[in-house]
Amino acid sequence: MSDAHLLSYAIALRKNKKYDQSRMRLFSLLKSSKDKGPLYLHIAWSYDNQGREEQALKYYQQALGETLGVEEEFEAIFGLACTARCLGRQAEAIGYFELLLQRYPTHNEVVPFYALCAMELQETSLANRLLMELVISHPPTEAIVAYQATLANYWQELHVATKQSEANNSSQP
Repeated sequence: MSDAHLLSYAIALRKNKKYDQSRMRLFSLLKSSKDKGPLYLHIAWSYDNQGREEQALKYYQQALGETLGVEEEFEAIFGLACTARCLGRQAEAIGYFELLLQRYPTHNEVVPFYALCAMELQETSLANRLLMELVISHPPTEAIVAYQATLANYWQELHVATKQSEANNSSQP
C-alpha cells in the first residue's frame, strides 16, 4: 500500500473513532515521510477527537514546526488555539486567535471561539464586539439580513459613543 493510501486509511480510521489504529498508521508514516507536517496535524486531530488535549497540543506544535500548506497551517494554529483554550490556557489561546484573524481574516469560524475565550478572560466588550461584527457581516437568517444595515449603523454609533465615554472617563482625575 502506498503512503497516500496509508494516509487515507489512517484518516478513515480516525473518522471512524479508531484513534489508536489511526495513530499507529500515522506514526509508521513518519518514519519514511519527508512531509511530516500534515502527519503531525492528523496525529493532533486524532488525540483531540479522543479528548486527549495535552497530547494533541504537542502535535499541533510539531506540525507548525514543519512545512504545511496554507490551509493546513490554519488548521494547526486553530487546533492549537482551541486546545489551549480547552486546557485553561486562555491567555495563550487568545494570542493564537488574534494571529488567526490577522493571517486568515476570511476564516469566520475563528470568531465564536475567540469570543468564547475573551468571555472566559472577562473581556466581555471584546467578546460582544466580535460576535456583533460577525452577525452584522454574516447574518445567520434572512430576518437579520433585512436589518443588516440598521444593525451596522446602530453598532457603529454605540462603538463611537463607548470610545467617547472611555476617553472622558480616562481624562477625569
